[in-house]
Amino acid sequence: MNMQKLAKILLILFIILTIVSVLSIYYTYQLPTSETQTITLYTYGHTAIYNYTADLEPNIIYNKTTLKPNEGTLYTNIVEYLNITFNYTFTSTPEPINLTIQYQTVVQIKSFGKWERNFTAIEAQEILQLTNDLNFTLQISPKKIAEIVNQIDNETGISSPGYNINIRPTIHIIANTTSGNIDDVFDPWIAVAFKQDSTIGRYIVIEPLTTTKTERITETNQIPQPWVESLRTASIMFSIVSVSGLTLTTRLYLKNKPAKPKEKPITKIISPYKEIIAETTQKPLTLTTINVKTLEDMAKIAESLAKPILYLMEETEHTFYIIDGQITYQYKTTAPPRPSKRRIFINWR
Repeated sequence: MNMQKLAKILLILFIILTIVSVLSIYYTYQLPTSETQTITLYTYGHTAIYNYTADLEPNIIYNKTTLKPNEGTLYTNIVEYLNITFNYTFTSTPEPINLTIQYQTVVQIKSFGKWERNFTAIEAQEILQLTNDLNFTLQISPKKIAEIVNQIDNETGISSPGYNINIRPTIHIIANTTSGNIDDVFDPWIAVAFKQDSTIGRYIVIEPLTTTKTERITETNQIPQPWVESLRTASIMFSIVSVSGLTLTTRLYLKNKPAKPKEKPITKIISPYKEIIAETTQKPLTLTTINVKTLEDMAKIAESLAKPILYLMEETEHTFYIIDGQITYQYKTTAPPRPSKRRIFINWR
């Protein structure tokens, strides 16, 4: 293997290594130098469970006086009272050092997409028998609620196709734990919806009966990843070696690259034939054009035909012609131009 071929192979090899080294630097600098780790120190949760018992008027569809959840559709016409209970539980692991629970319950009556009205605390106690406890109870009379809705509809001039009794307790938990403080709000609402449907009739839906919420106290740590720094250093060293090798192999390749043969200027090319060459400014118009390999061959044709060689220069292209009737013999070259423009005349003997 000669030195030129070896230098070329080494040059290609180090070009590839340099590209790989640059990509490795880019990749390593995209890696994080530390990892975020989240540790759970404390967990706690809220659970709210609603339950109800519907007192029924005498009926033949169920033939009984009470209905509980999942025992049947609550038809408005046969429900006398809805007795609703609420039970709240706070759980934590481990137990808090101290715990404070603040609560408030808001009751609202709302027409579907029409109007809404909040009950005052006194109204909620009188109309719904709402108890002022965390785990409260209340009683809803569909007839009494219908009277209130009809009165508001008369005042607004609107006919309500359906309406809700929205019960929204707000529970505020304040606690101290070994892992930090808790200050959290839980809002387990429930809707008692009075609906009407052509296929079902007038009925009541109570949902959701269960609401849960889980929270955590966490600690976030940044864990160093020293291997990333080592990888970055290695990629930089790899890049230095590959770039240095590329520089040396480039010099070696250029040093052993064969020199390109220097083109002769046009004056030297036409010098042996200047006696039979004349410059022209126009291209010949003939039917047939024959390309000739060298200017020496053109000279032979000119001698055999006793014709001059016409020379046309166009920027870096030089064209030589011999015209013989409707046949043009031509030779083209891109040799460097002459240092100065000089007209050559034919000297025929």
